[in-house]
This record gives sequence, C-alpha cells and structure tokens, in this order.
Amino acid sequence: MNTPKKFLFLFLSILFYMPSAISSIKEQYPFASVVIWGHKIQSGHTHSWIHYAFYKAFRHLGYNTLWLDNNDVIAHIDFSNSLFITEGQVDQNIPKRADCRYILHNCTRPPYQSLFEQDNCLLLQVFTYDVLERDVREIAPFIFTDLKQRIMYMPWATDLLPHEIDQQKQQVSLRKKSDIIYWVGTLCHGTFGNWEEITPFMTAAQNAGIRFQQHKDQNAHNCMTRIQQSYMAPAIVGTWQKEKGYIPCRIFKNISYGQMGITNSKAVSDLFEGKIVYNPNTYQLFFDAQQKLATMDLQELHKMMDFVRDHHTYITRIKQLLGFMNDVKPIGH
Repeated sequence: MNTPKKFLFLFLSILFYMPSAISSIKEQYPFASVVIWGHKIQSGHTHSWIHYAFYKAFRHLGYNTLWLDNNDVIAHIDFSNSLFITEGQVDQNIPKRADCRYILHNCTRPPYQSLFEQDNCLLLQVFTYDVLERDVREIAPFIFTDLKQRIMYMPWATDLLPHEIDQQKQQVSLRKKSDIIYWVGTLCHGTFGNWEEITPFMTAAQNAGIRFQQHKDQNAHNCMTRIQQSYMAPAIVGTWQKEKGYIPCRIFKNISYGQMGITNSKAVSDLFEGKIVYNPNTYQLFFDAQQKLATMDLQELHKMMDFVRDHHTYITRIKQLLGFMNDVKPIGH
C-alpha cells in the first residue's frame, strides 16, 4: 500500500471507530457514568488489566468513566444512574444503590441481595467447558447467557480498540523480530499454574537457540512492544485451564498486536476455527510454530487480526454485556 493510501486508510478506520460514530451504544444504554471499581494497574494484580481494558473501552464509547477502588474518597461523587463493574476481591466499599446497575465478577451474593431482587445485578463469569452442561443460551461462539440466574459466560478480549488493531496491521512484520521469546505475564506452579506446560516449550526454544524471557511491566504500551518484538508469542495455558477449556486474554492480545496465534489449548484452537498453530504437546508446539512462521504471509496474519478486531475487543464484549443486561431488565427502567 503506497503512503497516501496508507494514511487515508488509517484516517478512515479511526474515524469509523471514533466515539461520535458509535455513540448509538451510549444512546441505547444511557448511563450517566460507568464506574470501574477495583484493581488499578499499580496494584500489580492480573485482573487490573481487565479493568484497564473496560475503562479504556467505555471511555472510547463516550461514557463518563471513573476508575476507583476502596481507598478513594468518594463523598463528592454523584453516582446517580451509574453502571458499576467490580470483582469480588476489591468490592468491600463499593456504593450499593437502587438507582445503579452492577456487573459482578466473583462477588459474594448476600451484600447485593436487595439489588438482585430489583434485577439490578448481572453476574459475569469466564467460559469453561462446564458451562455447556448448564441451562444456557449461546449468543456467540463461546459466549453463553443464563437468563434465570442472570449470568453471562464469556472469554476476556484484547485491550486494543478496533481502529488500533487496524493501525497495527500497517506496521506488523512477520520476520524482523528478536531471538528472544518474551513471556509477558505470570509463570507459576500449582493446580492453576502454567509452569508444567510452559517448561517443555522453553526447552524446545533453548534447543533451537531461542531464549525465553519473562517480562513484567505495569505499562500497557511496553507490554505490547515486548510481544511485538518477540520471536513468537504463544498463549500457553496450564493443565487445569487446558482441561477446562479456559480461554486466556493473551491469545487475543498477541494476535491483535501482530503475532500469529500459537496455543496448547483445544478450546482456543476451536474458537479460532482451527486457523492458528495448535498442539497440546508444548515441546512440539514450538517447532510447529517455527515451521509456520517460516511460511506464513501477512494476508493470513491480517485475517486473524481482523477476526479479533471484529469479534474479540472490549467494545464487542460491552455490547454483549449491555444487551444481556437489557434482557434481564430494560435499561432506563
């Protein structure tokens, strides 16, 4: 694409996804404010990245968006007609108001009982295979709702906005990368850990002369840059997550940043319709990915980035959540 057309494409993609162009969401679901109550980035908690992504997306949609926690002084804030999003480890001081709506993840029910009785609360849980055994309705691939229990089950998503993914498409390269695999995130042992699954992949990389290096940072841009610089960027889940079909946000982020999809998870592979590199044996997964990297072209990568852009951003998740909340109890009533 020549330079003038490239800049025109970027301008049009940004214009299309500007808040003014998607204000219909805010008009359809007219909350005075959206309050992300919980993990801030400086806390270092894994869930802070989810709250960061919600905060970023709601602001982009044009909502007056606040990011608060239990330590904030809130006496001066008018919370009338607000939407609260929180998580059960950090909701101790959250205001509980009959004129507000709540999206609760892993929260204890009793403190919100009166709000549940008014249909003002929605429960949010991640997708696992267990969901398929429940009385649920599939509204999109791997996204299910239980109207009776007021629960939505879904994977997380990339923190990039749709137009930001289009911008990355113009910059991405498949070949010009380092000889280091940067793992951005947690490495840990235990039932819910990932060490046992990642170790064979690390060994394979080392045998091929590629270093494996963990990277931790509280800056989203720095994390994205590391992933983009990485020789490859696998989304490897732990054994428990692999068996349960848990889908990590890592896969959406890595692809949206411009890396091909690599995973040891059958659920992740199925979500991407078998079009990413998958092998449950993570030692062999490295060599499968290395072979794919040598032959993959940009068009194929762009299609995967488009797939994430169109289906797996927090703009999409917010539309789905607010739509389901409106099914539970029409917003504005």
